[in-house]
Amino acid sequence: MDKYIKQSIEGRKNAIGATYEVSTEMQKKIDALFGEIEEFGAECKDVGDFEAQFAASSLNQKYLDLFTEVAVNSQAKVTVPKVSKNEIGKMMAGDAVFGVAESALGQVMDDIVPTRAAVNQELTDIVRGAPVLGDIMDVSEKAGYAAHLGKLFGKKKKKD
Repeated sequence: MDKYIKQSIEGRKNAIGATYEVSTEMQKKIDALFGEIEEFGAECKDVGDFEAQFAASSLNQKYLDLFTEVAVNSQAKVTVPKVSKNEIGKMMAGDAVFGVAESALGQVMDDIVPTRAAVNQELTDIVRGAPVLGDIMDVSEKAGYAAHLGKLFGKKKKKD
């Protein structure tokens, strides 16, 4: 298999593993799907061919569905570094300065570029077109939508 195809597949797999703590059962599903994706990738001549064919294949939808299932049913990995009180104070001061600078920059950008929404939309379209980043955006939106629906239709309060 082409090394760039392998990297593309590993990038997708690592996007799940680096973000979520998955159960043994879920890991089996992940491994099974990525086995199919690797077989598919072995048949492609290069990474461009793989990405084009993968995007149009049913495997892409299976991957997005699996990513959504993992996002909804798994615990996100959170790492909290150990820091001293001094370091926390420095970080808070730095964050405050950064926040003020970012706000000022945002105001200048609004004054200079009145079509900021159009620029943001163009950037979003570019990211959506990137193989792994686009997948992550799609899955993130699906997971958010699923969570929203769960809140709407999940538990109803009983009237006393």
